[in-house]
Amino acid sequence: MDKIPKPSMARMGEKAEMGVGTLLIFIAMILVAAVAAGVLVQTAYQLQQQAETTGEQALKEIATGLRTLATYGVTDANLTMITDLYIKIALSAGSPVINLANVVIEISTGAVDDSLLYSDGPPVASTFNATQLRDTYPYDIWTTTDVGITQGDIALIHVNLTANGMGLVTQQTANILIIPKHGIPTYVDVTTPSVYSNTYEILT
Repeated sequence: MDKIPKPSMARMGEKAEMGVGTLLIFIAMILVAAVAAGVLVQTAYQLQQQAETTGEQALKEIATGLRTLATYGVTDANLTMITDLYIKIALSAGSPVINLANVVIEISTGAVDDSLLYSDGPPVASTFNATQLRDTYPYDIWTTTDVGITQGDIALIHVNLTANGMGLVTQQTANILIIPKHGIPTYVDVTTPSVYSNTYEILT
């Protein structure tokens, strides 16, 4: 019988070196794949968090808003000019709580423009005041500094027009923009009547 030739030690050494090299490449590929998988998982998580945050912000911007219920003015003693403006407001359907302390009111009469900020005292130049007319139990979060209006609540905004140089004469138009911190601004366009006959005049 023929004898089986024994492999030489040199050839066995070459095969061992090739096997070790292959093993190192395989381990390196596993490590690279693990790092790549970790990066992909982290990126996917960040994208998910960003998508959720963007969705919440978009929903807040779309749903948050105020609606006006009535607008009227107070005339002076001689019934020649509207000196103070009052706007009854409530939340629009589906709107979350709005803190009126963060609301900005832009008002323009064509000749005078001003931006009004909330004040917990009597309204003066560049400020407006708000009072609570109705609170819906149990969500009463109205304080002098945290003027929160919730669903079902009614608030009354008071603007001193003469303090801002904006007294309204007859047949004059005023443009009002109520801008919450988040959400859709509320546009109010009022026109004074042709004759002042009452202390309180309804504005349309």
